[in-house]
Amino acid sequence: MAPNEDAPATVPIGPAAPTVTDSERLEKLNQDLESIPLFMTQLPDEGNEAVEALKTLASEEPPEEMAATYKGEGNLSFKRGRYHDALKHYTHALEYDHDNVDLRVTLLTNRAAVNLELENYGRVLQDCSSALKLKSQTPKALFRAAKACIMLSKFAEAHECCDWVLRMDPGNAELLRLQDEVRQAQLKFEERGRAQEERERQRLARREMLRRAVEIRSRLTFDLSPENAKKKDLYPWEVSEHQVELDHDTGHLLWPVAFLYPESKESDFVQHFDESVTLYDMLAQVLSNPPPWDSQSAPRYTVDNVDTYFMARPVGGVEKDERLVKVSSKLRLASILDNPKYVILDGFPSFLVLPRAGPFTEQYIEHYRQQRLTQEAAKQTVAAEPS
Repeated sequence: MAPNEDAPATVPIGPAAPTVTDSERLEKLNQDLESIPLFMTQLPDEGNEAVEALKTLASEEPPEEMAATYKGEGNLSFKRGRYHDALKHYTHALEYDHDNVDLRVTLLTNRAAVNLELENYGRVLQDCSSALKLKSQTPKALFRAAKACIMLSKFAEAHECCDWVLRMDPGNAELLRLQDEVRQAQLKFEERGRAQEERERQRLARREMLRRAVEIRSRLTFDLSPENAKKKDLYPWEVSEHQVELDHDTGHLLWPVAFLYPESKESDFVQHFDESVTLYDMLAQVLSNPPPWDSQSAPRYTVDNVDTYFMARPVGGVEKDERLVKVSSKLRLASILDNPKYVILDGFPSFLVLPRAGPFTEQYIEHYRQQRLTQEAAKQTVAAEPS
C-alpha cells in the first residue's frame, strides 16, 4: 500500500535528543566499567562489598598463582608500551613469597627490560644481579645487564656479561651483535674522552697565555666586589661572565667594556674592545646612530658632543671614596687602563658618558666635586686634631 502523502508529518515530542560522539560513548563506557570491581584501575579504600569479596578471593589464591597473574598483566602492558604500568605489575608480582625460582628470575629480568626502556640503568643492574644470584645461568639477565652497562659507559663489565653468555651459547647471533655494539660504543666513548682532554689542554694553554699577557701589563690594577671576592681559584679578570681575551694574531687584549649614560640610566656594552683602539673611535661606532632614548632628529649623544669619565677609587674602597676623573677620548684603551687611578672592578672596565654641556652634566660633576671636598675637609679635620 502506497504511503498517504496527505498524512501529517510526525512531530517529535519534547526536546531533541543530544548528539553523542564516539569519544563520549567511549568515555561513558570507561566510567561504567570503573564501577565494576573486575575492571577497576583504582580500588576504593572500603565500602564496596563486591571489591571486598574480590580482595578476599585474591588473598585465598596461592602466592605463586598471584605472582603469575601479575606477570601476565605486566607482559601485556609491556607489549602495549605502557612501561610504568608494567613496572608496577612486575613489582607487585615480586612481592609474593613462593618457591618458584624460575618465576622470580623471569620477573626480575622482565622488570629489568622495563627499566631499560625507562632508562633506569642502575635498577636494571640491580634486578639482573638479583636474578643471577638466584640462577647464574640466565642469559637474559646478562644480556640486559650488558645493555645497561653500555649506557653507563661500563664497558669492561659489558664485555664480561657478553663473554659469560657466549660461554653458554657460543653461536648466539644476537649476543655477537651486542658484543660489537659494546666495542663500537667504547671506541666512541674513548674518542670523546680524548677530544675533551684536548679541549681542556687547549683551554688551559689559552688561560696561561692570557695570564702572562695580563701580567706583562704590570700597571693594570684590579679589584673585586665582596660577592666576587668569594670566588676561589679564579684570576681577577675571570670572575665576570664577560672576560678579557687575547688576540693571538696581534697579541692585543680584547676587553669587555661598559659605557654608562647616567642621564638616561642606560648603557652600552662592547664585548671585544681592542686595547689599541682609542676611546673616540669606539664611541664613534657605538654612537654612529642616535640611541633609541636620545632625540632622533637632533641627538645630543654624538661622539663629538660627549665627554668620557671613569670612577677612580682605591682598591678596597667603597662608593663614597669614588672620584670622577675626566679622560681624553683620544687616548687608546691601553693607555687609560695604565693610569694608576684606574681600577678595573670585577674584571671589566667601564666609562661614564655625559653630554659636553647641559644642566644634568653640571649637576653631576658638581655632586662629585662636593663629595671630594667634603672628604678632603674631613681628612684635614682629623689631621688637625691633637694626638
